[in-house]
Amino acid sequence: MSKAQMGPFPKSKAQIRQIAQSVLLSKIAPIVVASMGRSGSTLVHDAICRGLAEARFGHSGRLATGLVAGYAWDLSAAPLRNGVAYKTHALAEELDGRSDVKVVFLFGSAVDSAVSVINARKVKGDAWIASHFDHLRGEGGLAELAERDVLRFSDQLDGWTSLTSTPAIAMKYDSLWHNQDSLSDFLGFPIALPPRRERSAKQVDSKILKRLQQTYALLESRIAAMPDVIRSGPEEKAQAGMKNQ
Repeated sequence: MSKAQMGPFPKSKAQIRQIAQSVLLSKIAPIVVASMGRSGSTLVHDAICRGLAEARFGHSGRLATGLVAGYAWDLSAAPLRNGVAYKTHALAEELDGRSDVKVVFLFGSAVDSAVSVINARKVKGDAWIASHFDHLRGEGGLAELAERDVLRFSDQLDGWTSLTSTPAIAMKYDSLWHNQDSLSDFLGFPIALPPRRERSAKQVDSKILKRLQQTYALLESRIAAMPDVIRSGPEEKAQAGMKNQ
């Protein structure tokens, strides 16, 4: 049989992985790992993929973790297959109220996230900045980051912590290592985070830092007052309804 008769071959590792994910069936619900950006989503997504690979295949080698890892930058169009953990920075509204998915949302200091973006430009360049703003559905550019919430931190926080149809857990970055059991219980399999490494000091011009602190002062106060772990979804909605009866 010729190559033409066999049909087109996958052109990339990503395509091969997606094909494998579509045929390796699982009863574990799709997992969406969302965040405000620069607030621990990569660390948690990697840890979830290791735990998910152990749960599905009995080990967490490179191939196994690759088979359960996904990215859903366009969340509304992503297939969200069972047994796969998807990282995204999209808005909660793009999930469209799906009840067959579990969400893990990471949040933390808006100032720290903004500073991290500014510092990332020095290492990753302007192309990464443009991609990051696109992933977060930014409304503006880096030049405006210290003046207004162009990365929509507030919208991310509002949307992902108030889901009613989708089971979700929101976790504050600074408390992650104290609440690994809560994450494991929510997902239904053990999660082990790597040892915590302190974040580097805020390497940014003092005038910019001061302006960031002023711009995000109200949001910072709100985040500081929020619980370390927030559960939302159908069960929490039902419980709230019973209390109001």
